[in-house]
This record gives sequence, structure tokens and C-alpha cells, in this order.
Amino acid sequence: MPRVYLVALAVLTLWLAAPAEAQTGRVSGIVKDTAGKPIKGATVKASNADAAPHELTSTTDDKGRFAMLGLRIATTWHFVAEAPGFFLSEGDAAIRSQPGTPFEFTLRRDPGPIPGALVKDIQDQLVAANALRDEGRFDQAIAAYQSIQSRNPKLTTLNLVLAGTYRDKAERETAPAARVALLEKAVAAYADLLRDDAANERAKTEMAAVSAHLLELKKN
Repeated sequence: MPRVYLVALAVLTLWLAAPAEAQTGRVSGIVKDTAGKPIKGATVKASNADAAPHELTSTTDDKGRFAMLGLRIATTWHFVAEAPGFFLSEGDAAIRSQPGTPFEFTLRRDPGPIPGALVKDIQDQLVAANALRDEGRFDQAIAAYQSIQSRNPKLTTLNLVLAGTYRDKAERETAPAARVALLEKAVAAYADLLRDDAANERAKTEMAAVSAHLLELKKN
């Protein structure tokens, strides 16, 4: 059975250039489609709740290129690349002062509503849910994703986005018990996806990372 992958895997590599004393870095890269064609007007967001500012945004030029200045080094930032008509691509990267190669995001084109789906405007609903998540309104975003998923059971890879949202909320949670509960929900979301797609490497890798984090939290 064909599956629609809502989140394309991001190939993240790094190009940073900043004086060490400034403690900030420069990131640049390209956003393209699966055929290798640059995507003009794509939005790339970098977020880190502990940095100031905690979010930076850049838009690609006609060659799909983007650049950001002022990312605090020695911290991990979450990057999301989006463009109309494409599924988003996201990933995490630690910002370092040493120069490297540019980021590269590959976006998978949205094929449109799934035949037989209960909701016609699936993509519009996903965009709205993503906006809630990006605004830090995690409870509302989770509810929106779950609503979409309940009406469209074929969208099993939505569990990747759902798990990521649980993890984002957990990062901002100060109470250890609440953080553990959220990470356990993330693991459950990965497990739901793997029951349908046992070969999904991203789900297996992220589930292992979250499970290991959970073990550390429970030891403390």
C-alpha cells in the first residue's frame, strides 16, 4: 500500500562562520525538491528556546539559497523548511564555530488529498496545525494532528510530526514527571508508526534516542 510521507528526511550539514568571541554563528544552505530543483520562496526556521532571540527565519532566493546570522553556538537548534505544495522537512543540528558544508533540505511534493479521505482540505489543516506548533501552542497542535489522523487513518507518518511535537513540548517542561509523560507519548507515537511501517529508519532512530533519554531521566 503506498504511503504519503508527511515529513521528508532532512539532510543536514553545517556551514558556520562567526568570531568565537561573538558566540554566534552563520548558517547557510539550499532548499530543493526531490528532483534537485531549487525551491524559491521556501521558509526556513531555526528555533532554540534557550537562545535570544529564540527563533530566526530566512526565505530562499530564486536559486533556493538561504542564510541566517546570529545563532548562538554550542547549542542545538531545530530547523524546519517549508514551502507551499510540499511537505515540510525538519531536523536538529548543533551549532559550532568551525566551518563546514551548507545545510541541504529536500522537500517532497504534496500529491494532494488521498483518494477516499474523509477530509478534502488535508493540507490546509496540516498547515494550520504546523502554525500552532511553531507558535508554541503545543496542546492545540497535538489536538489538531490527532483530529486529522482520526479522520485519515492512512496518514500513519503523521505520527512522526506528533512525536516531534511531544518532544518539543517536553523540552519546555520544567517538571520532570511531566517531561517523562510527554516523552513516553512520543515513544508511543513512533511505535504506532512502526507497526504500519516497520522499515521506517527515521522512526526507529528517533524512538531509540527518546527511549535512551527516558532511561536517563528515570534514573535521576
